Amino acid sequence: MADRPLVEELRRAHPLLDPRGNQHHPELYRLFYRQYAAIEQSDEAYNDGLDRLFNPVGMDRSLDANRIEGAYYLNEASRYVEALLSLLPRRKATRLRPRPSVADCNDLRELMEMVFSTNDPRLTFEASRKLYLAKLFFDVAHTPSIQRGDIHREYFEKMLQRELFVHTVGERDADIAFNIAADGLRIEYNMGPPMSNQEAWRFRVRELNLLLDHRPVRIHVYFYSCRSKREVLPYHYGRGQQVYELRAVEKWKQLSMRRDASIVSKMLRKGVNHPGAIPDILGAMFIVENQLEVEHLKLAILDIVGGPLKIRNIVDTLSDPSDRSRLNRHSGAGYRVYKGEVDVLYRARGSEDPPYSFTVELQLYTLETYLRTIHEDHYASHQTLKRRQFLEALAPLLFPEEIYGT
Repeated sequence: MADRPLVEELRRAHPLLDPRGNQHHPELYRLFYRQYAAIEQSDEAYNDGLDRLFNPVGMDRSLDANRIEGAYYLNEASRYVEALLSLLPRRKATRLRPRPSVADCNDLRELMEMVFSTNDPRLTFEASRKLYLAKLFFDVAHTPSIQRGDIHREYFEKMLQRELFVHTVGERDADIAFNIAADGLRIEYNMGPPMSNQEAWRFRVRELNLLLDHRPVRIHVYFYSCRSKREVLPYHYGRGQQVYELRAVEKWKQLSMRRDASIVSKMLRKGVNHPGAIPDILGAMFIVENQLEVEHLKLAILDIVGGPLKIRNIVDTLSDPSDRSRLNRHSGAGYRVYKGEVDVLYRARGSEDPPYSFTVELQLYTLETYLRTIHEDHYASHQTLKRRQFLEALAPLLFPEEIYGT
């Protein structure tokens, strides 16, 4: 059953995905129709519109070149919908699959004609959806914080290496066997090979020894990663008696712009209509032994980036359970983390441009709270979270019951 208040909130942010958008947002649809009327019969007007849509002012291109540009993003939109349908049982996916006339059309003007020249609500919605999703993919590809994501990640990692990991005094492999405790919330774990009822995870532990407030502290970093939304990560994972390596898998392998699909998904389910408004394009995650080590690591990182004025939007459910209301609405019971948005000042080497800040979302877990997110049967597991995000937000928005039924 769709969460109606959530669906309505998301539709306000993404009005072209509202099946009754012409009633709820008549001004937008009048503007949309005005554009269609201008290009309907004139290739010259059509090309002028595409030039203004896809190119900076003064960089005009031919109609064929602009059509190819538009077709690229429209094709990505179709592949994205098909990738989402692959998450559903085949019978249900078949019922929701777009009309062939929409799926096979990669021309903006033809899709606009479907929006305004039919009495078929499903055809109108699917054409609007394809146009809007293509627009989101275009926006993601043309947003500076995303374009420079790899550069920012490399800079942040070098900074941590120089200021934090330089204090590494040892490394070792650690196999952790674990299962859900009797209360259904905590995770019980131990070092060594798993028993038949346990899952297992292999960590490469880095031991840091550094001075903090003029006294030595020791931090055990079980896992660290810094990545952008355009990247995938390999993990070592074991189940039962066997420890094996999970290979990195491209989540959106059907798409040419597969690394942008995660950003588009987040925009849709968060009600964000421009990728520049997403703060966690770059994220750094640490897993340490216990809550005391979380506190030590937090202070060490804040010292590196410039102190508490450089972190905002803190959510700390490790120390304050009442902060749970500030988590992602789809987060499962028992999910605990320290997170915040860290501003990092950057200027390219040799550049005369003034420095600017980019944002890194910092996530700190204890070993026990992180194990909750990877146990297959725990309600806080990451995979369960992704399923809830799809079923509660993406599916009702992109496959509305007013068009497809309940």
